[in-house]
Amino acid sequence: MKTNISLRSKLGKWSSVALMTIFGLFCSSAANAAVIKTDIVMIVDESGSMGNVQTNLRNNIGLFASILSAGGIDASYALVGYGRSGELIRLITDFTDASGFATAASNLVASGRTEPAYDATAFALNSLTSETGNLSYRADAVKNMILYTDERSNGDSEFNAQSTDALLKANNSLFNAVVSRQDYTDLVDLATNNGGRFFDLDFLNTSDQSVVQTFVEDFARAKLQETLDFCTSNPNDPACASVSVPSPASLSLFLFALIALGNKRLKVSKQ
Repeated sequence: MKTNISLRSKLGKWSSVALMTIFGLFCSSAANAAVIKTDIVMIVDESGSMGNVQTNLRNNIGLFASILSAGGIDASYALVGYGRSGELIRLITDFTDASGFATAASNLVASGRTEPAYDATAFALNSLTSETGNLSYRADAVKNMILYTDERSNGDSEFNAQSTDALLKANNSLFNAVVSRQDYTDLVDLATNNGGRFFDLDFLNTSDQSVVQTFVEDFARAKLQETLDFCTSNPNDPACASVSVPSPASLSLFLFALIALGNKRLKVSKQ
């Protein structure tokens, strides 16, 4: 009996040390991974029905940014407005932090009727011939477009769905469509074909702040995962070449080791 107890004690101590070592190595690998940079352009419809969305976006950018930062993402934020009467597409702020973005977003208006979403996206990528955005992207950052609108694209002078899709791919840019209806298929397809997806604008177009907060949290977590997935799929991209994204395989090995050691301890305790 004493021998059995002694064996169990030694194995228990060895298992604890092994578990801590494996866990330490796993955490060390994640901690030492370089931060992923991303430049996010919010492309916001300034037509007459978008006032509530604009206010909620401005008031919750800090929450959105905090989730990305906690996930190891170094994000900068720019703001492009489109659909304003008299000036269809305009740069409201070049890349800044969340606080600077919130200040700039107070200049959004809700006064127009024409919403050229494709041209606005091209503008945000410094590719609209008639009026360049001149946004100062970092060479080593993932490009990230987020479009907010409650209308299909209309009034475009240079770009359509197909040419906008080609432009996004040429820039290796992610794209998300925060739109009021999933049957805005051209915009939704742009998102799903460029690393993003459709998000329901109605959850941002409300005065219920609990709904808005839940939406922002879910959206930020999705953007965090999209950015990590981008570097997993594009390890040679300038934004990803010097970073190390923890792979699902690493986590699986860690969990497998936990289970295996736990089973060994269980078997010994039954002897």
